[in-house]
Amino acid sequence: MSKLFKRLPLLLVFALLVSVFLPVGQAFAANETTLTIHKIDGTGVDTHPATDGELKGEGQNYKGIQNISFTYWSISKEQFDAMKNDSANYKTSDMVEGKYGDLKGKGINTGVTDVKGEVKIPNLAEGYYWFVENTPTTVASSAAVPFGLSLPLSNKEGTGYITDLHVYPKNILETTTPTIDKDVKADGTKEANYNVGDEFNWFIQPTIVKGIADYAKFTVTDKIDTKLDFNDASKVVVELNGQAMLAGTDYVAEYDAATRVLKVDFTSEGRKKLGTAIGGKLNIKVPTKINKTAIMGQAIKNNATLTFDNNHGTSGTPSVPETDIPKVYTGGKNYVKVGDGSDAPKLNGAEFVIKNSAGEFVAIDDNGVVTYVKDQSNAEIFTSKADGTFEVKGLAYGSYTLVEIKAPKEYTLPTNPVTSFDVTQTSYYENPVNITATSDAPTAVPTTIVNKQTFIPDTGGIGTVIFTVVGLALMVLAFVMLRRRQQA
Repeated sequence: MSKLFKRLPLLLVFALLVSVFLPVGQAFAANETTLTIHKIDGTGVDTHPATDGELKGEGQNYKGIQNISFTYWSISKEQFDAMKNDSANYKTSDMVEGKYGDLKGKGINTGVTDVKGEVKIPNLAEGYYWFVENTPTTVASSAAVPFGLSLPLSNKEGTGYITDLHVYPKNILETTTPTIDKDVKADGTKEANYNVGDEFNWFIQPTIVKGIADYAKFTVTDKIDTKLDFNDASKVVVELNGQAMLAGTDYVAEYDAATRVLKVDFTSEGRKKLGTAIGGKLNIKVPTKINKTAIMGQAIKNNATLTFDNNHGTSGTPSVPETDIPKVYTGGKNYVKVGDGSDAPKLNGAEFVIKNSAGEFVAIDDNGVVTYVKDQSNAEIFTSKADGTFEVKGLAYGSYTLVEIKAPKEYTLPTNPVTSFDVTQTSYYENPVNITATSDAPTAVPTTIVNKQTFIPDTGGIGTVIFTVVGLALMVLAFVMLRRRQQA
């Protein structure tokens, strides 16, 4: 027996090993598939055509959706057939793993799509797979998800396999984006007036739209006018449907005194909380005070801006529309004190106090802050100057009374020292709308307060007669004494 024949069994074993390991290993490598999922915005007029497994090429007119992820499982042929024939009942992870306990915890997350809407899954071996979309709340509807794959896939020519597989599931995103509004009172009032120093709230109201829970950014900014005082971001209150949200947890409020910008940034936790109240009422209350730099009767406007990013390629910075920007005002009144002569001389030194409609007296501190007191001794004293003028500034619009408490020198206090007046938008300046330099601004025509001059006529009273008689008697007595001395 030849040596070759003796070695034949060994050769056959070697050939069998080669046929088992080498060819199968090469076939496995050749049949591995790299899957690219292209997540497309299906709202476009020229979206990508339905997938046929191959790349459609660059320059296609469609928009990818970023930050979408998928979960997939490697499944059996029986599971694949069941899911494919009843896909509506296998469109979420809970549905899949709830039906097939052996798949529980075995789902693989793809990671999120990039700015082009793409995510790659490399090295998928031959077998059956089921993909579900981890759908965010920003998605209104989806097409071609869930989907299954039986790999490998044959190419169109039937001569081999597609190793670079592309699928194009579509989403319709929520098209409603948030807007912002702002009021100066809780009832929606757009204009109000206050005393200098009164604290009041601005009410900023961004809308809560579907998908907000998945937003990457939801931030409100408010640039505070220099005619308003605001220094403490901790006083900002945020309410959702009347319930306070948690500062530091649901939102962070910060104020930059140099730029006068208040920022209220909703955290991920806060955005999720907003997502439970779609269409609800979000109120950001910002307390401010009008300060003494305000121009009497001129509107102090206060806008607000919302900056948002829906995390899927849509962002914006809406502000309150120009016609809806809220305004606040404060006002004043001018007077001139004159005498009753034909030349109406201007009177210096007349003193007055002012009462509001509740009968309380106006008091004003060095910062122009207006308060009201019950005791006249604590009231502000308004005194006419050399040109007869005096004024009051920083009052809320309304009805007041001016009470003269001391007349100018040589003039008489009126028997009715009370003058009623109204503070309005034009009671201090004729046209306050476009005033920039108050020193050049024409004031409203001042209200004239007239005093009568004090006059006491010389009527020759008894006192003068006595002095005259005594004087004459002394003169006679001196004459008599002089004559006697001469005769002696």
